[in-house]
Amino acid sequence: MFALVGRGARYTYLTTNKTTYNKTIKMLFQSKTDKKEWNPELTSEQLHVLKDKGTEAPGTGKYLYNDRTGVYTCANCDAPLYRSETKFDSGCGWPAFNGEIKGALKYKKDFSHGMMRTEIMCAKCGGHLGHEFKGEGWNKRLNLPNDSRHCVNSLSLNFKKEE
Repeated sequence: MFALVGRGARYTYLTTNKTTYNKTIKMLFQSKTDKKEWNPELTSEQLHVLKDKGTEAPGTGKYLYNDRTGVYTCANCDAPLYRSETKFDSGCGWPAFNGEIKGALKYKKDFSHGMMRTEIMCAKCGGHLGHEFKGEGWNKRLNLPNDSRHCVNSLSLNFKKEE
């Protein structure tokens, strides 16, 4: 049995041939797949979100309160995903968008964590961005063109400011 305490914590394990090893935890998670297949500039946290379908902690994303004009792109392949005009404050703790750039996303039913959701992915590289939620009434509350909310991890995005 292992308990993951945090970065820098020590742990000991015993192998089947009774050899004892002592190690120091260097990161809280490790990407499940080979980093070479993806943009080598991605951090381990970005890989965890984009490849392993992880989620950043709510309220921590660098684009949550970004109100500049420009385009949000995929952190892995730089494909344009969202225009800043479609971003809105949903109070959910992650950047929220009401519509993507045409053809920028793929959608897939997601039944993980005991929920039925729709996963949103970059159409170019397949990187996990977050989830789409419908029927929450945002179109009526904020006079938006449709009732769709894309809840997106900042770690999966880059931002290009409009000049």
